[in-house]
Amino acid sequence: MNNRKIIGICGYSGNGKTTLLKKIIELFVEQGFTIGSLKHAHHNIEFDIPGKDSYELRKAGSLQTIIACNNRYAMIQETPNKPADLITLINQFNDVDIILIEGFKDENIPKIICHRLANKKPLYIDEFTIAIASDEPLDVSVPIFDINQPIQIVDFIKRYLFKQ
Repeated sequence: MNNRKIIGICGYSGNGKTTLLKKIIELFVEQGFTIGSLKHAHHNIEFDIPGKDSYELRKAGSLQTIIACNNRYAMIQETPNKPADLITLINQFNDVDIILIEGFKDENIPKIICHRLANKKPLYIDEFTIAIASDEPLDVSVPIFDINQPIQIVDFIKRYLFKQ
């Protein structure tokens, strides 16, 4: 994927993906890395506020709408007949050291699987799984990290992506 430094944080709903990802991002930022994040949603998302000009322009038929202020901007891309693929989404990022992707567990990307005993879901693992973040010991052939010790996971990601 264009030599991008990407890692997926995947697993079933309720296994702590977002919680872990937030901690991982904070730790990377403390270490001076620039991070991009991409989250998959299983439902229709709405960013804009009905009645605001940008919302009205988009609803009038604009396929691309950019909302900008002094501190940030957001681009809304309508994809009514063709959902964006992961490569297209990844290529939207620029000037970041690492792209952390939440979800997209069926994609062919290196991924760390979140697993929690209390969730009572089977362990999801595939050929692209490079590690597991878990709260219980598991008998698997990939490294296992304590899901509650994100610094271990950050160190692993750095070794994996930058061959340190």
